[in-house]
Amino acid sequence: MITNLPDRIFLCGFMGAGKTTIGKVLAEKLEQSFMDLDQFIEHEQGLSIPEIFENEGEDAFRALERSAIRKAIRTFKGIIALGGGSLQDQHILDHIKLNGLLIFIETPFSVIFERIKNNTKRPLLLDDGGSPKSKDVLQAELKALYQQRMPLYEQAVIQIDSSKFDDVDSLSDKLIRKIKNHVSDH
Repeated sequence: MITNLPDRIFLCGFMGAGKTTIGKVLAEKLEQSFMDLDQFIEHEQGLSIPEIFENEGEDAFRALERSAIRKAIRTFKGIIALGGGSLQDQHILDHIKLNGLLIFIETPFSVIFERIKNNTKRPLLLDDGGSPKSKDVLQAELKALYQQRMPLYEQAVIQIDSSKFDDVDSLSDKLIRKIKNHVSDH
């Protein structure tokens, strides 16, 4: 067990990076609670993320996301898997870093694209009519978004390249060692 474990450990990274999968394993190994921010928002709103995007638009979803982050900081202790777009601005990023340990799950774009390209439950992968975008359009848009978000993700205190691990177990073990090193230094 780690002494002086932060109250909250936030996992950030692009969609499809494995934040939820890694977060669940990490929470189990650290004997902490786990929260997937997107599932929390869906539960609070009584709607799926795609429904929120369709009914309210992305800006409204981002406002709900920021509100959910603030609520999680006030009421939750444990591991929190953020949505891929949660770090939309410096203000919310700074707020997260003041209230927990931020970890960036870095995953190469090529790996992410292969994981998510056929997922019709992700609103950003669909056109305005709700149909899947063409592979070329999707790849170009996602690559631009990935590059745009990278400077925010890279402000995390701990970073780990998920492509260097064969399984979630070994990745989470390495993350635990990184967390132990971080808290022992502070």
